[in-house]
Parts: sequence; C-alpha cells; structure tokens
Amino acid sequence: MGEIKSAWEIAREKTAKLGKLSQEEQQKQKQDECHLVGKSLTERYLSQHDTQFLKTELSKHDSRDKELISQATLHQLVESIDLRKDSTLERISQGIFSLAKTEAVTEALSKIKELFLEYHQVKKDKGQEIEEAGREILHQLRISGTAIDQINPQAKEEWQGKLDEVAQPFEKRLNTLKQNILS
Repeated sequence: MGEIKSAWEIAREKTAKLGKLSQEEQQKQKQDECHLVGKSLTERYLSQHDTQFLKTELSKHDSRDKELISQATLHQLVESIDLRKDSTLERISQGIFSLAKTEAVTEALSKIKELFLEYHQVKKDKGQEIEEAGREILHQLRISGTAIDQINPQAKEEWQGKLDEVAQPFEKRLNTLKQNILS
C-alpha cells in the first residue's frame, strides 16, 4: 500500500509544480501590495488629526516599498479632492505636501484652493438665483409670508441638476490640476 500523505505535503507538492513567479509577476504583486497599503494609509490619515502620521508610517517600510507606498498614497490623496467636500481640502493638502513638496505641487494646490473659492461663490450665486426664482413661483401661486421660511435649492432634483451643471467646468479644471500634481 501507498504511503499516506499529510495535507501539508500534498500542498507543498502542488506548489512545487506551479513554479516561481517571474520577475514581472513579483514586481506587479509588490506594486499591488504597496497600492493597498497606500490606500489604507490615506484612509487612516484622513480620519485622524495627526499631521505627522504619513511620515511616521512610511518610515516603517524599506526604501523601495516606501517609494511605491508614497506614490500610491499621493495618488489616493489627490483622487480624494472633491469640490463638494471642501472641508477636507486643507487636510488633503497637508498630506500631499508631506509626500511631495515641490514648486509644481505648491502651485497646483494653490490653484485648486482658488478654484474651490470660485466654485463656491458661483454655487452660492446660482443658489440665490434659484431661490429667487422659487420665491417668484410661490408668489405667483399666492404663497408667501410665514408660509415659507426659506427655499432650499438643493431639495428639488431640477435645481440640483442646475447646480451640477455649474460644477462641470470646475470639475474639468480640477481634474487638470490633479494631473499636474501627479505628473
């Protein structure tokens, strides 16, 4: 009768048949690992209030991994910039500066901050315009006074669509500035 093999021995034999990963496969696997670590670091950084967090965490890795993780984290931070979430812009900017403080990055982030201010001013103006139009409609319907307190332009889908239209050119400009940071 044949010898009974343990599960460990069977698994070792099967993996021996598979062979080793090629250099390209190993490099791809390492990049994927570093990408996941970078994504995790970005999420933890944005949820914490420690500005030294990224440097501290990156220092725990060897130089090759550190560079890949740093690039992945930078990419994740840049992708996190959203016109509708201006409350996180300062925090994201600090993280980007800690990873890549170059003149080009500083200039791009400065332009992004200006873009945010411009967008919010246009959005505010459009919101007031929509609110005035809504008040006019209500006035024509003979609804006024204490019956209405304030009109919320974001409550109606049609108005939200108009606000989204306002955001489109700003989103395009923002994407261009994001690419400037990443290149």
